[in-house]
Amino acid sequence: MTLEKRLDFCKICVNRKIDLKTGLVCSLTNQKPEFQNTCEYFIKDDKEAKRKLNLKLDAAGTAQSQYGSLNPKRNINYGIFLIVSGIFVLFISLLFGAIILTTGISFLIRGNSQKRILEENKTFNEKFNQK
Repeated sequence: MTLEKRLDFCKICVNRKIDLKTGLVCSLTNQKPEFQNTCEYFIKDDKEAKRKLNLKLDAAGTAQSQYGSLNPKRNINYGIFLIVSGIFVLFISLLFGAIILTTGISFLIRGNSQKRILEENKTFNEKFNQK
């Protein structure tokens, strides 16, 4: 396991501490993590884990859909609705239809990105729940 992967655990552990010289360290050992698969001192900080997940979900997608929901299914459905609406309106008004169509595509991209992030988070959580 790489240092970066071990630090992913440390970032959501209640025993984390920032050292100005070395960065993120364990507050119990005052060293960078050296475990292989699981850390015997790991205690999940649920509040921090949820905050980090919400930051990832909020950052997913394109700039046009930045005010979308944190719910990937809602973004995907809204994106599909806007794409269909955009195609329909495209026949009536070329400019307005194109705007709706591109907005729908951006919501679809955001929803799919969030779905991938949630799957990665589930896999990550399963790793430390195997203790």
